[in-house]
Amino acid sequence: MSLQEFLLLASRTAILFLESSIFGTLALSALAGRVVGRRMVRTMLACLLILFPLWLAAQSAQMSDTHSFAALPSAVMLVLQASWVGHLALVRIAAWTLVWLILRVGGRGGWSRHWAMLPAGLALALHAGAGHAAATGDTLLFLAVLAHVLAAASWIGGLSALWLALDGPNPSLLVARYAWFGLICVIVVVATAVAQALELTGGIVGLVGTAYGHVILVKIALLACLLVLACRHRFSLAPRLPRSLPVLRRSVLLESVIGLAVLVAASLLSTLPPGAHDQPTWPFAYRLSFELLDDLELRAEMLNALRALGGAALLLLLAVLSRRVRWFAVATALAITWFAIPHFDLLLAPTEPTYYWQSTTGYTPQSIASGKAAYIEHCAACHGPNGAGDGALGVGLPVPPADLTAPHLWNHPDGELYWWITHGVIGPDGKLAMAGFGTTLDDDTVWALIDFLHANNPNKPDDLTLGAPHHHH
Repeated sequence: MSLQEFLLLASRTAILFLESSIFGTLALSALAGRVVGRRMVRTMLACLLILFPLWLAAQSAQMSDTHSFAALPSAVMLVLQASWVGHLALVRIAAWTLVWLILRVGGRGGWSRHWAMLPAGLALALHAGAGHAAATGDTLLFLAVLAHVLAAASWIGGLSALWLALDGPNPSLLVARYAWFGLICVIVVVATAVAQALELTGGIVGLVGTAYGHVILVKIALLACLLVLACRHRFSLAPRLPRSLPVLRRSVLLESVIGLAVLVAASLLSTLPPGAHDQPTWPFAYRLSFELLDDLELRAEMLNALRALGGAALLLLLAVLSRRVRWFAVATALAITWFAIPHFDLLLAPTEPTYYWQSTTGYTPQSIASGKAAYIEHCAACHGPNGAGDGALGVGLPVPPADLTAPHLWNHPDGELYWWITHGVIGPDGKLAMAGFGTTLDDDTVWALIDFLHANNPNKPDDLTLGAPHHHH
C-alpha cells in the first residue's frame, strides 16, 4: 500500500467514524429522552466539515492520477462535475451542513436532535450508494447494505456517547434501553454482513481465496465479538446496575475499540475489488470433489461411512440420556468415528492454487490467433502440430505428452490449465513430466494459449459456452 493509498484509507475511516459517532449520539439522545454528548457532537461536526474536503482532494488525486498540488483543484472540480462519487460527496457535505445548522438553531432543544437525524441518516445512507452493492444493481443487496450502515452507525457510533452518559443521572434506565436497542442493531449488522458476504465474495472460494474475502472474515469475527459483548451488557451487567457500573464502563470502552476496528475493515473493503470479481487463490492443498462418487463401489463406501457416523451420533445421544452406559457409549462412538473419517478422503481432490481462476481474454479471435502462435513456438514440438500428443520431441519421454484434442481437456477448468502451463506437470512417479513456462510466457499469452487449446479441441460439451466461466465437470 502506497502512502497516498494509506492516507486515503485513513481519511475515509476517520470520516466514517465521525459520521457514525454523530448519528449514533443523536440516536442515543432520542433513546434516552435527554441531550447526550452535545459538546462532543459539535466538535465532531467541526472535524467532519474540515476533514471532508481533505478526503475529497485525496480521492480526486487518486481517481485522476494527479501527483501535483497545482493540478489538484482541477482534479477536484472534474470529480465533482463528472463522477458519481463527486455528486454523492456534494450531497453528503450539504447534508452534514444541514445537521450543523439544525443543531445551531435548535440549541439545547431536544427537537433539534430528532430533526438532525434525518440529514445525518441521509449522509450515511449515501455510503451504500457509493459502494459495491449499488454497482451490482441488486435492489435487495443494496437495501441490505443500507440497513447494515444505519444499524452499525446507530450502535457503534453511540458507544462513545454511552460511555460518557454512564456518569449522568439514572444510568440504569439508559443502559436498559440501549441494551435492547444495541442488541437489535448488532443482529441486523451481523445478518446483513453475512448477506453481503454471500453475494459479493463469490462463495466460499472467494471468501478464503481473495483479499476482499479475508477482510470480510475479519469483519465478521469482530462483529461476533461485539454480539457477545452486547449480550453480556443486556443479560449480565444491566440487571446488576449500579453495582456493575465500573465493569460496564470498561466493557463499553472495549466494545468501542472493537467497533472502530470494524469501521477500519469497512473502509478497507471499499478499496478492494469484490471477491466475486477477483481471481481467487485457493489456500488449501485439497478441494471438495464428488467426482469419485460416480463409481458405485466408492459411493457405497461413502454411504457406509455416513451410516457409521450416524450410529456414533446415536451413541453420543445415549451417553447423554443414560449415565450407566455413558463412558462405554462415548468410547465406542469415538472408535467408530476414528475408523469412519478416513473414508471421507474420497471427497478430497488434490488441487492447485489457481484452480478457480478464469480466463481473462473473453475467447476472442485475436486471443485464439495469439495462442496458436505461442503453441507452435513452445508446445508443438512435444504435443504435435495438431495437439494429438505425437510431437517429435515427445517420443521416448517417460510420460507421453497429453493428447490435447481428447475429451479429457474439458474436465479441467481454466485455472488448472493455467497452473500446468506456468508451473509444469508432475507425473505419476512424482517427478516433473512437463516443464512450466511461467518465466517464458506472460499471463496474457498463457490465457491466449488456453483459448487456442479449447478452439482446437473438437469435443466441446454441448452445455459449455466458451468465454464464460466454466469449471470441472
